Amino acid sequence: MVSIMAVAPGFHRRGLGLVALVALVALVSPSSARAAEVCDEQGVCIDGANWQSGVQLDDKARAKERKKQAKRKDASLTVELRQGRGSVFIDGVWIAPAPVSYVPLKPGKHDIEVRDGETLLARGIIDIPKTGGDVKLTIGDE
Repeated sequence: MVSIMAVAPGFHRRGLGLVALVALVALVSPSSARAAEVCDEQGVCIDGANWQSGVQLDDKARAKERKKQAKRKDASLTVELRQGRGSVFIDGVWIAPAPVSYVPLKPGKHDIEVRDGETLLARGIIDIPKTGGDVKLTIGDE
């Protein structure tokens, strides 16, 4: 750990106390850049991206998104079910049975669908910010 005296040697005692307080608050408080988990009325909760429930991208929009995403750094998607089972599809491609962890996904819009056989558990568009990061999608009521 870096000493405050080494970083700010010219501060008097009161100034050091203020610097220490600011440093402590910055370390303890959660980052405001990270959005909190948001849930919709269908029981789909998302953290780290935006979710539009019940809609899908058409082929033209999907091709446009793929072109925009080509040079972006991957984000990491995790899909969890609170109960039951399901299969995860991203952009129309089967990925794995849920839960899935750390699926690399380019920032931008993607179709997400989770099914248990013929039963649709969730369908929508996930919009991952350009900054990427970790995105968590949780499906089902608590």
